[in-house]
Amino acid sequence: MNENPHNDSTTHSEDHIERQQEIQLQEEELRLRQEERRINNVRRTVMINRLLRGMFFLVAALESLLALRFILKLAGANPDNLFAQVIYGWSNPFIYPFNNLFGEPAVSGNIIEFNTIAAMIIYGLLGTLGTRLVEIIGDR
Repeated sequence: MNENPHNDSTTHSEDHIERQQEIQLQEEELRLRQEERRINNVRRTVMINRLLRGMFFLVAALESLLALRFILKLAGANPDNLFAQVIYGWSNPFIYPFNNLFGEPAVSGNIIEFNTIAAMIIYGLLGTLGTRLVEIIGDR
């Protein structure tokens, strides 16, 4: 038999303390893993939001450029003017796929570019679909 009851009690107490420390350690590891997952989710969300803001900016810039082109043509701006040349030069690559899609009615030198309107609609739709796709993929 055990001659020293105090020694048995001390061993039991030490075992109990070790188990409590082990449980606390496991709980802390679990909390750290959960916090790590939360941080990774926040990082992913921030990156997706930055990508979406960038996409919105690019689509808005393109739409603004095409709107300027449309207004300049509609107002009959002088095509030899430097500002008009820059706007037409920058917008031509984006209008090119829509060339000759519609006719360009002109009223006393002012041109109504339906091709530019079509481009604005299509690029706006593509931008909306692209951003929606990023949102869907990002929500995994």
